[in-house]
Amino acid sequence: MAADYYDKLSDLSILRRAWHLARNDSRADFILDPYRFADFAFRLDDNLEGIARSLRSGTYHPKPLLTIDVPKSSLSVRPGSVLSIEDKIVMFAIACLIAPHLDKKLPDAVYSWRVKKQRTKKDLFENHEILRFPFLKRVTIQRRIEFVEPWYGLWPNFIKDAEAAYKENGYRFLVLSDIVAYFENIDIGLLRDLLLHYLPRQPKIINFLINLLDYWSWPAVHGGMTKRGIPQGNGVSSFLGNIYLLPLDKAFLQLQKRYDIKYLRYMDDIKVMAKDIQVARDSLFLMNEKLRELRLNIQGAKTRILKDGEIREELFDDRLARVNSIIDKIQKKKSLSRDERNSLVDNLRIELKRVKGRRGVIGDKELRLFRRLVTGFALLRNSGMVRLVLDQLERNPDSRLIYSAVHYLRFLDRNMRTISDRIYRFLIEGGLLFPYQEANCLMTLRYQRDLSADIFREAKKLLRSKRKHWYVRQQAALLISMKNLSNRELDALNKLAADIENGEIKRALIHALAQLPKEKLMKLIQELIIENDPKIQRLGCYYNGLISIQERARERLDSLFKNYYEDALIDRMYEVEVLSKSDYSDIRACLKNNLKKIRANVHRPLIRKRIDVIISRLDKENTL
Repeated sequence: MAADYYDKLSDLSILRRAWHLARNDSRADFILDPYRFADFAFRLDDNLEGIARSLRSGTYHPKPLLTIDVPKSSLSVRPGSVLSIEDKIVMFAIACLIAPHLDKKLPDAVYSWRVKKQRTKKDLFENHEILRFPFLKRVTIQRRIEFVEPWYGLWPNFIKDAEAAYKENGYRFLVLSDIVAYFENIDIGLLRDLLLHYLPRQPKIINFLINLLDYWSWPAVHGGMTKRGIPQGNGVSSFLGNIYLLPLDKAFLQLQKRYDIKYLRYMDDIKVMAKDIQVARDSLFLMNEKLRELRLNIQGAKTRILKDGEIREELFDDRLARVNSIIDKIQKKKSLSRDERNSLVDNLRIELKRVKGRRGVIGDKELRLFRRLVTGFALLRNSGMVRLVLDQLERNPDSRLIYSAVHYLRFLDRNMRTISDRIYRFLIEGGLLFPYQEANCLMTLRYQRDLSADIFREAKKLLRSKRKHWYVRQQAALLISMKNLSNRELDALNKLAADIENGEIKRALIHALAQLPKEKLMKLIQELIIENDPKIQRLGCYYNGLISIQERARERLDSLFKNYYEDALIDRMYEVEVLSKSDYSDIRACLKNNLKKIRANVHRPLIRKRIDVIISRLDKENTL
């Protein structure tokens, strides 16, 4: 009899693995957690044991999604959503259990979300000591814990094999199409039937998974639930979406037995190559038929059959190949000499001049090239694309561009005044079309070197505006927390926090309130611990632990300065503030010594001022 996967779901080794996978996956969430889930990790074993108990007793219930419209263009959006960390852990635990079996059903023609070939059942269930560490480096997770191949390794193979089929095998026709609103239209009932077909002896875990998806499905116009759509923007949904198209894969495997075609799929990006125009048309008709059976629709405007030179234009981009080659060189070398760095920058600049539409809104293939160039300049920490990126950030709301722009602009050491001035203008002129843009602009400002008083005034205005999306207000609160706040400002923010009902905004405000004097901070912590919102309670326990549990405080202190870099310190200044109020003199002394050591390497005046204030306060305490 097959082992019951649901019983394994509550195994702590599986949940620990899922925690690391969930936290790593969250780096690409549409909405980022202000604490990077450090509050959850602070009592990780207790939190995982709580999840395990509820799974064993059958009382586990999902949390509502955090949602925001994510722009695709100036005229369209897609529903962006984020799972709670508990739900993401459970979803990854389910994927750990069912993915290895389901992956065997996928043909080699599918390139997305594939289980690593060397991964065995024993590897998944082995209780490695490494799993006990609450925080692991991304590279460690990817090498030792992640059970699927990374997308950035599989996508190039997908394109390379399509190119080879055209170049070497004589396929003269290429069928291209696009699925309308793919994730939003996945039929949850059909997904359940498909999973049960391939895992007939695992109804309990499949039904549990489907109940979670039902809870998160999109509401119908007149209320009720549609039983369609799965949350976008996380790895497990990508895995489920991959499996959902298995009937399409099987149909084309059958067609390949009758005709000479090449079928390739990466998620919902489907390419069919043929040597005969009629076969190409038949392939398109088959695709349409099978997708309709799956309650999906082809987007007519993007459906084409390309021939000969058109295929070359679609598949080949020598510019992109050269940029990818440059990025490979950067990533393979541990360090670069000045001459090597300058040479690589010069090569990137040559390719940048070849991007079409730089004076307008860059889109489609040109945007892919532009984003790869941004990656190259970011890896070299070179400011040569700052003005172009800011221009596009203002004109182009595409979420992929926003992600690249925020990552690039936050890590630059130069042109920070140019960046902050331009983004401030975006905010006050009201030209940004979507809350997602506003929130990410505020996030970018948090990492800049020079922030004027006007920027902080605008942030306070946005924070207090009840008309603004909660994510905009959250990012405004986090920006305010960068400032060395006066007692008067802290008291006003403390009062505001008490009146705010949205827990996500409140959690962000607590970042700033870490600057409260110890007596007031302890009073706030006690209020947080008895809040109704579990996430607020958890944050109160976290702050309290940093102050009163010596061993835990030491762990966080060590992690702050072991591999110090300034950008990470920005995200963790709240920890510095709380640790400076520790009950233990050795913790405070160690914190002060570390702050003195790094001060000379701190480039941002705001952070340097915060550090000076904390050091001065700790010095005064020693003289009393």
